[in-house]
Amino acid sequence: VLGSASSPTSPTANTLMAALPSDLRAVMKSCTKYTDNNGGGNTASNVSSTTDYLFLLSEYEVFATHQYCNDAEPNYQAQYDYFKAGNSKVANKHSATGTAAVWWLRSPYSTYYYFCAVSSSGSLDYNNANNAYGVVPGFCNAWSHGVAIGERRP
Repeated sequence: VLGSASSPTSPTANTLMAALPSDLRAVMKSCTKYTDNNGGGNTASNVSSTTDYLFLLSEYEVFATHQYCNDAEPNYQAQYDYFKAGNSKVANKHSATGTAAVWWLRSPYSTYYYFCAVSSSGSLDYNNANNAYGVVPGFCNAWSHGVAIGERRP
């Protein structure tokens, strides 16, 4: 859906990446993100890296907590300055800009078969992945020197 594995200069058709303006895609760089990519347990060995151009944010990058995600995920992450500054976590629907929407995070719930999400009120939540919710993707740009703003290297 995001098209994060495709190149910004040659995005996969019918993905969010392909829908972004070409001048924005021109400054996007790949970055490494750490996530519990195995799920089903709260172990450090489940956390691994992916290299993406477009990604979902993690529980820790938004909330600076690890209430639901794998306890080891925050070892490789930092809260983004935007959220650290106290800015709203509420996202609105694209089709009804005055209506708040639930949006997905990339962090799986460490002990259940759910994913973390941000509720329509802006608080941390989780839900079954079969629900249709919004996304608030992140990306790295040419000015971040290969590290996403707020991201720590392992």
